[in-house]
Amino acid sequence: MKLRFWQKTYVLTLILFLLCLYAGLFSLAFYTYDKNVKNLEELCRSEQSYVAASFERDHEDMLSAGSASSPSLLMDSYGRFYLSEGVKLEFFKNGKSVYSSFSDPVSAPQAGTLSQERISGRRFVLISTEICGGEYLMLYGRDASELDAEFGSLMTTYAIVAAAVSVILAILLLIVLKKLSVPLEKLKGTTEAISNGDMTVAADESGKDEFASLAKSFNRMVSKVKSQMYELEEDAKTKQTLVDDMAHEMRTPLTSIRGYAEYIEKAAVPEEEKSDAARRIVSEADRLKRISEKLLDAALIRENGIEKRKVDLADVLRDTAERLSAKADKKGVKIETELSAAEVDGDETLLSMLFYNLTENAIKACAEGGRIVLYSSGKTAIVSDDGKGMTEEQLGHVTEPFYRTDKSRSRAEGGAGLGLALCARIADSHGAKMTFLSEPGKGTEVRVEF
Repeated sequence: MKLRFWQKTYVLTLILFLLCLYAGLFSLAFYTYDKNVKNLEELCRSEQSYVAASFERDHEDMLSAGSASSPSLLMDSYGRFYLSEGVKLEFFKNGKSVYSSFSDPVSAPQAGTLSQERISGRRFVLISTEICGGEYLMLYGRDASELDAEFGSLMTTYAIVAAAVSVILAILLLIVLKKLSVPLEKLKGTTEAISNGDMTVAADESGKDEFASLAKSFNRMVSKVKSQMYELEEDAKTKQTLVDDMAHEMRTPLTSIRGYAEYIEKAAVPEEEKSDAARRIVSEADRLKRISEKLLDAALIRENGIEKRKVDLADVLRDTAERLSAKADKKGVKIETELSAAEVDGDETLLSMLFYNLTENAIKACAEGGRIVLYSSGKTAIVSDDGKGMTEEQLGHVTEPFYRTDKSRSRAEGGAGLGLALCARIADSHGAKMTFLSEPGKGTEVRVEF
């Protein structure tokens, strides 16, 4: 069976908690046991030192009294006395046991050792030491079996406590996680409604916890999706309008080409008129070529992006002025430059195309005697003219494909209304802001800020 998220969380959290709980309790039990063993060992050291000192003192008194059989009696009296205290003694002389209160024999240990051994099925703490100037080796042993019994009882108690805590925790954790999963269940219902096409639903944003933040983020995402869907619909409409406008724009030169071609083919016309008709055909063909080139340039920028390098805007504007000087002179327009170093990251070819189109449009807008200024400073470049200017309505559409502020002038000069649309795309691809300031009869200023 496939577990749901809250069920997985429940199982994993419970397992981790139980592992930590049992590890903590049993670690505490072992720590307590180890501490008790060390305390017992310290007690045994202290008691063993006292027993050894007492025996040596009594043994010395016995020798002073001249009794030869007293050592065995003395050992026996010590053995029986301390046996009631849970302590067993064994005495060795020359490596052989001469007295023992242990029920089973014990091998002679090395002097000064402390160990724990099982004797007759019970665990003893054993301490050995030389006494009476090295004549005897006394083995002290205290029964430590009670520690094992206490440890077993402690482990049982901890196990019962852990089991009770585990049951209580399992119940409480189940209740809490079920409650916490309610917002997720609501969010799941919202997502299912959206997946079925209902974009009007929204997640519950009540509360101040992470689920409320998640719901808010989800609603923002849905809002963004709606916005993008709207933009896609608008983009589709724009593309359709672009196709319609392009078809309309291309129909005019194609109709002209066909008309002039039929005129040359069928009519008996003078050679001069034929030559004029041929020139018009070439002009319209060039117009179609320019339209296709502009559209291709825009498509290449959109699909391939740009490769940026350091470009000096002053050099680009200076080159633009030189390339268009002949065209400006032919119309009686003067191009001036006010250039200072202005280095930006961009594609030099595209930037050259951008300012060439802007300057060419300025030339077209100027009457004879007009003036155009190309300016650069810092991250800003400006193309300004004193031509006919544009209205506020025209400024709102000036970068739309196939839009012409003066349709009769554009057709006469071969314009297709794609130049500024291409300029806007080039500026966007460089992350630049292109703004137009214009008034009818007062000229136009185009500012490009990188």
